[in-house]
Amino acid sequence: MNCIINPARIINRFGNAWLIKRADGKHELVGGNENDFTQTKEWVSLFAHEIVFNRLRVNRRPVDKARVVSQHLRS
Repeated sequence: MNCIINPARIINRFGNAWLIKRADGKHELVGGNENDFTQTKEWVSLFAHEIVFNRLRVNRRPVDKARVVSQHLRS
C-alpha cells in the first residue's frame, strides 16, 4: 500500500524553520522561533510576495522533516 500522508515541497529554510508548500497548494512555516518567523516574512515580502503562509500550530501533527527532505531530493 503506497500512501503518502503529508507530501510537501521545501521552498526555503530560515534558521530552524522550513517554509514548505503542501500538496494542496498551501504554504506553511514549520518549526523555528520568532526570529525565524520574522526572517521568513521579510524574505517572502522581497522575493515571493505571492506566498501567503501559516505557522504550524502545536495542536497539529508535526511534519517529518526527514521525509520532506527525501521527497524533495527525489523530485
